[in-house]
Amino acid sequence: MQIEDEGFEPPEACVQWCRARSYDLHVLDDGAKVDLNWWNHHLHEAGHEIRLHGRDADGKIVDSGFAIVQRNDLRRGSELVEADHQGLGLLFLCAAWQSAHSGRRFARRFPDVFNTQVAEGEDSLKSIKSALDYCLKNRRLPTVHRDTWSGWPVTPGVGVSLLAAFMWAAEVSEDHGRSQLVDQHGVSTLLHEGWLEDPAVSSFTLRRYHRYNQLLRSWATKAQTHPELIELWLVRRWNARVQKAQHGEHAMLTLF
Repeated sequence: MQIEDEGFEPPEACVQWCRARSYDLHVLDDGAKVDLNWWNHHLHEAGHEIRLHGRDADGKIVDSGFAIVQRNDLRRGSELVEADHQGLGLLFLCAAWQSAHSGRRFARRFPDVFNTQVAEGEDSLKSIKSALDYCLKNRRLPTVHRDTWSGWPVTPGVGVSLLAAFMWAAEVSEDHGRSQLVDQHGVSTLLHEGWLEDPAVSSFTLRRYHRYNQLLRSWATKAQTHPELIELWLVRRWNARVQKAQHGEHAMLTLF
């Protein structure tokens, strides 16, 4: 853990909330209603050989209309993806889940993953495919052998939050633990609780993301829970504060 974070303990409300929650139910079954028509139309228009699926109310796999995608579906070899490239298919499934999730701060945006800085005749998807393939094969990020301000590999059109979601889905190891999602709402809660860091997730360097993961694991160890539940509490805590500010005493009671 970074020296700046020593002594930064999880709030008691966080500990109680996480201990009262189930990993399987509250993390893996966490679902979002995805507009498959929108995503598959944009995938087709962009020239990707990818088609996303979801599940209807009975759990049957469908490929059109609105359908549920659960966090447990975000994994290598997911049956909700048909793709000529496994990494890209999983990346777009993560993007669809993330942008459709009502409790997370993401707008529906189609990631433009083509690299415009390549020579004529070269594969404009080479950079993103190479990075995603490496993650899936080695379960870690590729090492960047050059000086960059961020430390992240070249992944055109993919921001920090989406790449983190893909890393979680690909089970990428981050400093001896699984990489965790990073949501602006969750980071805002950390700052409100006293974390001394840059508030913008979009500007997270890889080093800052390392620090964030170390903190989640430290809190999870102290609370005897999973880092995923800590991250979920952070996000929901922010949403609960917003609800209270907007609705006052009429806001739904929560364990916060």
